[in-house]
Amino acid sequence: MKIERYPPFNVLQSLLVVARCGNFTAASQQLFLSQSAVSRHIQQIEEYFGCALFVRHTRMVVPTAECQRLVPIVEELLATARRSMHVTSTGGQTVTLRVTPTLAARWLMPRLPSFYADVPGTQLNIDTAWFLPTNFGEGTLDAAILFGNGRWDGLEATCLMRERLTPVCSPQTAHGEPPLRTPADLKQHTLLHSSFGRRGWMLWLQQESDELAAHTYREQVFDTLDLAFGAAVRGMGVALGDLNLVQENLSNGALVAPFERVLESGSGYYLVHPPRNEYREKLRPLLAWLQGIAALD
Repeated sequence: MKIERYPPFNVLQSLLVVARCGNFTAASQQLFLSQSAVSRHIQQIEEYFGCALFVRHTRMVVPTAECQRLVPIVEELLATARRSMHVTSTGGQTVTLRVTPTLAARWLMPRLPSFYADVPGTQLNIDTAWFLPTNFGEGTLDAAILFGNGRWDGLEATCLMRERLTPVCSPQTAHGEPPLRTPADLKQHTLLHSSFGRRGWMLWLQQESDELAAHTYREQVFDTLDLAFGAAVRGMGVALGDLNLVQENLSNGALVAPFERVLESGSGYYLVHPPRNEYREKLRPLLAWLQGIAALD
C-alpha cells in the first residue's frame, strides 16, 4: 500500500504568510525564519503541486491563480488541525473570540461567570487585538464580535444587539454650572468620543436639530470608548453612550442620561465567523449564550 506524502505544516504555513505579505522578507520576519528558508519552503510546495504559485518580482511576489485557489484550502486544513490537537491535548474545547476592548470590559467580562456556568467544558479565550485584521485562516480565531451593519464579505453574521445611543455624563456635570437641561446646553460642554465615535454624535444631534448638528463643539477624542466613558464619570464632559455598554454605570449612579432621546443608529454588534458547518457547530453553544444574555439587556 502506497503512503501518500504531503507537505509539512510549516511549509503550508509559509505559503499562507507569503501570500498575505506579498514578499519573502516580511514573511520571514513573521515566521522567525531566514529568507532563504522561506524561499525553500515555497519551492518545495511548488514542486509538490507541479506549478508556480507566485510570480517573482524584484521586491514582491504575486500569487498566481493556482495559489489563490489553494490558500483557502490550506487555511482550513491548518485551522482544523489546530482545533483537533487542542481538543485532544486538553480534553475540552477552547473558543477564541475577538472583541473590542470596550465591549470586552463593559459587556462581556462582567458576564463571563454566567458563561462558564451555562457552557461547562468550554474555555473562552478573549482576544482584544481589534487593530489587527480579522483573519480566520490561520486557526487562531474562531469568531469575532464586530460592530457594523451585518455585512462582511465571506463571513456569516448573526446580530446580537443593536446600538442605542444617548448622551451620558456624571451627575455633577448634569446638575453643575452650566447645567444640562436641554440638548442646546451641550454647546457649553465638551463632547467626549473615541476616534471612531464622532459619527454617532452627529447622528444624535441631527435628530435634535440641524442647528445643533452644525455647531462647533469643544471635543476630546480618545483611543477607545471605554476611555471616553471613564472621562465622563470623572466630570470631563459628555459622552455619547451606547446603552448596552453603560448600563452598569447608569445603574450605580456613576453616569446619568440627561435627555430622553435614545437613537437607534441602525448598526449593531454581530457574531461573525466563516460560513462553514464546523464553525457553526463549534460556536452553537456560545451563540446561544450570547443571544440569551443580549436579550436580557
